[in-house]
Amino acid sequence: METFINETIKNETDGQFEIDEVLVIEEQKEDLIDPSAFLEIKEIQSPIFSANEVGKVCLTIPKLKSLTGYDYSRLPLETTNTSVIYEIFHHHPKLDFLPIVNENGWIKGYFTRKSFLSLISENTFNRELLFRKDVTIKNLYNQNVICLNAYSSLTEASEILMSRPPQIRFDPFVVTLDRKFFGISTVDNVLLGMNTFIKRDLEAVKESQLSLMNFYEQHHKRIEKQLEYTDFLRLLLGPGGDYVYKYEIDDNYSLVVLIDVCGKGLKAASMILVIISILNKIIQDFIRKNNISYRNFYKALQDLNDEVAISTSKELYATGVFILVNKKNKVMTVYDYGHGMLWLKRNHKVYALKSETKSNEAVFLGLFENTVIEPVSYKLKEGDIVFSCSDGLTEQLNDEKIMFMEILPDVLNKFGKDVQKNKKILLKSWSEFRKNRKIRDDISFFIFKV
Repeated sequence: METFINETIKNETDGQFEIDEVLVIEEQKEDLIDPSAFLEIKEIQSPIFSANEVGKVCLTIPKLKSLTGYDYSRLPLETTNTSVIYEIFHHHPKLDFLPIVNENGWIKGYFTRKSFLSLISENTFNRELLFRKDVTIKNLYNQNVICLNAYSSLTEASEILMSRPPQIRFDPFVVTLDRKFFGISTVDNVLLGMNTFIKRDLEAVKESQLSLMNFYEQHHKRIEKQLEYTDFLRLLLGPGGDYVYKYEIDDNYSLVVLIDVCGKGLKAASMILVIISILNKIIQDFIRKNNISYRNFYKALQDLNDEVAISTSKELYATGVFILVNKKNKVMTVYDYGHGMLWLKRNHKVYALKSETKSNEAVFLGLFENTVIEPVSYKLKEGDIVFSCSDGLTEQLNDEKIMFMEILPDVLNKFGKDVQKNKKILLKSWSEFRKNRKIRDDISFFIFKV
């Protein structure tokens, strides 16, 4: 035999409620309270598939029961006596949210533990009135409940929840399925769900980006005369708007590419995917036809720009530098789409290479169709080292609010013959320069030597 304490509030002494009556029963069960006070809610087993739906981020009836001890399959009717609600909250101290239904099973409102206890503790008269046998909860509970279908999108849910009055904005809300009670959720769960969904998208895009960068590995193994080269790419959050890669087209030509999309996140990453997908197709055609040349590549870049301008948002564009290197003749031709950051280390001097177009029009990649650039060619010497980077590296600030760009020539002047060692020199100098300052952009650069 177990003892079930049924408390009805009459007096309050030293913060303790007096016990009005004690019922002795065989088992402690909620159905000791008049069954007519509840409506049986059938548990629904329909699955929820997408991480982008409210049903994925709600506490279902079984989960609620395990967390609170209360059987959420039995919800109080709005005609229930107020003392019954007190009984429920008292015997389930982990229960914070209690939906109220009408006779048809429709969710009509809710009590939170905090709001209910506040209601009964206002004054003695309130307590005596609320616990009279003829008083129901119909006019006492909060009827601003939000009921969202389990298949509602998280975005839709967030908009609806944020439009609630400030005092109840972060209250839980009800999730239904097939118009029946399915569970409850919170603003926090919706935001966490959206964050998880976005992270999965970011990881998928990042994986796609990396697969594009590694596409030519097998082809490169067949090229005997390769450019001595290294690069670095550090994306700020998941995928980003930077891209750097070297394509070995044949034994005579290498192509070095660095692109920096204006913007961050999925928009920038999607533009990078478009650009590189088109570029990969262009390079595959050159390899297959064996007809790479400065003139042919110039025409291909014009087509690339036009396709990107047509297929991406007008608010998106990219700066970039494409360098076609003739390894045999030691000539590099630079096709610069508004990037303008290119340096050459020769002997003991560092030179900033001028590669911008003379046109007055914007020369950014993918902004306008029919963009015309003027490639610039340089005759290289044995041992020359060429370097370029995205502005995420040059615009990094230190504690004195100085940009890394100001010391970059001195760092480049430390470069030696080994490009891998040069990479370490640059990264070490950059790390020591910024110390603990936060990185705020994608970082990319390349170094190659002829």
